[in-house]
Amino acid sequence: MNRHIKRLAAAVLCCVIAISSAGCFENDGADGIIKYDIAFNPGSLDPQTASDDASLLIIRSLYTGLMRVLPDGSLGTGAAEDYTVSDDGLTYRFKLRSDIWWTDVNKYEANCTAADFVYGFRRLFDPQTRAPRASEYFCIKGAKAINSDATSDFSKLGVKAVGDYELEIILEYPEPRLPELLAEAPAMPCNEEYFIASQGRYGLSGDTTPSNGAFYLRTWDYDPYTITDNNHLILRRNAKNSETDPVIPSGLNFFIEGDEDFVDDFNSSVISCIAVSEDQLELLNGKYTVQEYDAMTVGLTLNTEFGLFSDQEFRKALACLIDREKLSGDSAHKTAYAIVPGEVTLLDKSYREFAGVKMTPDYSVEKAQEYYQNALPRLDTSLFSGARIIMRENDTVTAMLSEIMQEWQREFGFYCVIEALDEQSFTSRFSSGDYEIAVQELSGSVNSPSAYLQAFTSGGTGNYSGYHSADSDGLIKSAQRAADLGESAELYAKAEQSIVNGAAFIPLYYKNQYFCINKDFADIYYDPFNKTVDFTQAKAY
Repeated sequence: MNRHIKRLAAAVLCCVIAISSAGCFENDGADGIIKYDIAFNPGSLDPQTASDDASLLIIRSLYTGLMRVLPDGSLGTGAAEDYTVSDDGLTYRFKLRSDIWWTDVNKYEANCTAADFVYGFRRLFDPQTRAPRASEYFCIKGAKAINSDATSDFSKLGVKAVGDYELEIILEYPEPRLPELLAEAPAMPCNEEYFIASQGRYGLSGDTTPSNGAFYLRTWDYDPYTITDNNHLILRRNAKNSETDPVIPSGLNFFIEGDEDFVDDFNSSVISCIAVSEDQLELLNGKYTVQEYDAMTVGLTLNTEFGLFSDQEFRKALACLIDREKLSGDSAHKTAYAIVPGEVTLLDKSYREFAGVKMTPDYSVEKAQEYYQNALPRLDTSLFSGARIIMRENDTVTAMLSEIMQEWQREFGFYCVIEALDEQSFTSRFSSGDYEIAVQELSGSVNSPSAYLQAFTSGGTGNYSGYHSADSDGLIKSAQRAADLGESAELYAKAEQSIVNGAAFIPLYYKNQYFCINKDFADIYYDPFNKTVDFTQAKAY
């Protein structure tokens, strides 16, 4: 109770200050302070090295790349005014705006130029940087060779400044998603002069974090040994950039809180908005608007290291006994007939429009028995009892699992036991492979089919099933190198179908994510893939 009184008092004080200096909460909603909780202290606000959600959230408000994701989810230009692409898809030429400025809390001032993007990419691929996402940009000529230390000659990198406000990017192979990648954190610019002056502290403190975006970092306070409301990051409007690209709020206050306090803070109007799961949505009260995102697929992941599940025909037999029509009647969720959810887009259209809605096999006892009989001579039937299905506590999938298990028992005499685990235990067990079947919530970190499908590729991030196929691996690689997004969508669809046919992941339903905005605020937009928020047009009434 005392903590909330302190937080509310702090929020009121912020508004009093803002009202006296910037006209907070005027009728047009301009010049307000937007407040948001983050679960932990950002690891680094250096875009080339950042990887945690809190860092990426703040980085979105601090920096502007060549491209940017617009509030409606479509792609638009950022620091680039315009760009052209060669007929072979290998050369991109960007004309940059001359009205983008660097600043920081110490009133640093410099134009953002093509040289800043060149230096940013050099840092991204420099092996000493250890950038976690460098490989996503290996389509750029020379990038992989530099990053692998095969060469230290940065002049071979296909990123060149052609004057102060023109940039050329040359690729090794076509990458239809390059414009989208240029809106991501690793592709943000870096001013070499500022970086060198930071003396190894770049992006690690308020004094050494620059901004060429909508806001700059005024204060960054964090004491890991004290639970205090002074653990926060305070951002304020980058006034010079706002002159040509108006930023509505005067500032952002990010409170570093345990995520168990987020709902209470929203209900108490301490924060302006909140991202929640389906279960958390039921805990919210008061008046608020909701944005709904279909960006997660829940399904059964079969551990292919388990003796029975190393046999694809047995996995397919189990998959054929999933009666989705029957299960949909017992669930409030939208039934999943594929891996990639409907929120994923290509060419500003749902990927599912290109790939089709249905990829899973029809419910068929006859087909299931056919696969089962083919597999039976290879199966160790002593393993037919006691396979562990791990799931998160309070998961709504329990009734659905009961129906599925009854089908498997009736047709094959295959018995499973359910283990409900807390979040930490589930994550530990799942990532270490200590399970036979897991109820997986599959999400993607970027808006691309590959973000979901790579979980079933050789060496793919989050591939805890052990499944991989040369066929789907090759199709995904080809999709990433396709000449255009239409061809890319076709190849992704073939790869997805191949993975569905492999039956190491059995889709069950799509799970929504929600972004809720307090009634006194508007025009705040959430990205359900990388969990960032666009605050630039936010209004506070």
